[in-house]
Amino acid sequence: MTTHHAFDPVRFEVPEQMIRNTTHDRLREVVMPYARRYLDGDPGCFVLTGLEDLRPDELHTFAVTASTALGELLPQDSAGTLVREVRYRGVELGEGATGRYSDSRGGGNLHTDSPHRLGMVPDYFTLTCVHQAAVGGDLVLVRLADLVKRLGEHPGVLDTLRLPVRFDTRDNAPGAPRTVLRPVLENKYGRDRIHYLREYIEIGHRQPGAPPLTDHQILAFDLLDSLLDSPDLWSRDRLREGEMIFIDNRWTLHGRVEFQDRQGDHQRLMLRTWITERSS
Repeated sequence: MTTHHAFDPVRFEVPEQMIRNTTHDRLREVVMPYARRYLDGDPGCFVLTGLEDLRPDELHTFAVTASTALGELLPQDSAGTLVREVRYRGVELGEGATGRYSDSRGGGNLHTDSPHRLGMVPDYFTLTCVHQAAVGGDLVLVRLADLVKRLGEHPGVLDTLRLPVRFDTRDNAPGAPRTVLRPVLENKYGRDRIHYLREYIEIGHRQPGAPPLTDHQILAFDLLDSLLDSPDLWSRDRLREGEMIFIDNRWTLHGRVEFQDRQGDHQRLMLRTWITERSS
């Protein structure tokens, strides 16, 4: 059966002379036109190709340089990690206090990155494919504009999603805040943006002192999840080794298909960066 894709990420090959030993300014000249056209507009993502001959350490360097063309990199943990290895670490989402979606191999759970972050939430993020899974692991992308249109057909749901909720911070350190208060849907600079990973919300509202989710909130999340499970809203894309995808974290939700790893040293590995947009 053929699945209709609401949109497909566009691909651009990096000029060969810029793949190695490129400077920040030169690579910025390549990346920024795509960012202005495909991140701040539709479809909210694009892919750079032509990096398949780079070694993992060279891919790491390229990912940092290309990401900083858009803004400043945000640390992804308390150690200040700027490039996180997204791979299976033997945990499942919701397992313990620190299990993360990126550490699992499960599918579904379409979300935005770092809605549980205490500080600034990333405007953009990137994934650079070092090794792809043996089976599965395809990205699934959904545009917020399509969701808002469908959600607006149900009275009161959008208003409910604009109420602040408690996201679990995934931080079990002594004295660390257990939750952060943030709305799922908000309007900023005249445009809707979204923060969502339902399981983190549910875990957050089970923390001591947190109020239970209301019936209206649960119904709104159920409706949102049912739409995120609708293939007619999906773009499904399988990154190839040596491809780097840029995604607007404010207006594009993403997840993946459950995957099975290869054996040995070629298990699924993505390099992830979080980026905050420059103010000027």
